[in-house]
Amino acid sequence: CSGKTTSNVAEVAVFSRDGDSGLTITDAGDTKPKDDMIFNALGATDELSSYIGLAREFACDGKVEHPYVDKLKRVQMILVDLSHAISKSVPGKTRSFESKHTKDLEEWILEYANQLPPPEDYIIPGGGKACASLHVARTVCRRAERSITTLVRDGALDKEAQMYLNRLSDFLLTVSRIAAKCDQRTENIYIPRAEVTEEK
Repeated sequence: CSGKTTSNVAEVAVFSRDGDSGLTITDAGDTKPKDDMIFNALGATDELSSYIGLAREFACDGKVEHPYVDKLKRVQMILVDLSHAISKSVPGKTRSFESKHTKDLEEWILEYANQLPPPEDYIIPGGGKACASLHVARTVCRRAERSITTLVRDGALDKEAQMYLNRLSDFLLTVSRIAAKCDQRTENIYIPRAEVTEEK
């Protein structure tokens, strides 16, 4: 690429410079600093969706079909709705979030948990790319949940949104185990040092 432009090629702006001052406007019309809790919540939610997308791609690359792939895409759609609710949040004016989404997660968790042995006390992330990426998504989900706590407490966001993220982290843990099973990988289980020493 020479870096030259020709007169018959329309220039398209891919940046606006609007946020150069460190301020950004929310969907509610408020101008806030970029480190405001709303933008931290939006960032964590966006990051969560990105990692779920990555996990979905790893699952699709596997030799065996991973049954939860469509459910991950559905979760990403719901996270877009959550982002809109966060961006429009105003203290004292709670925006509703459907409880149906949380109930769906609970049904999915039970569906997949019935296909797995009881979980160990502590699973170390690993077990293949799909499994490991779902573990990353799970930890980001916990951060997203923490990031909206203040918004929920201030009445700016429905508590159901917090419950959804709490249940979502459980779902991501469950399907990470399904991913390891699909890829015929062994889950990494934490073994206390004392027990390792005794075995030698």
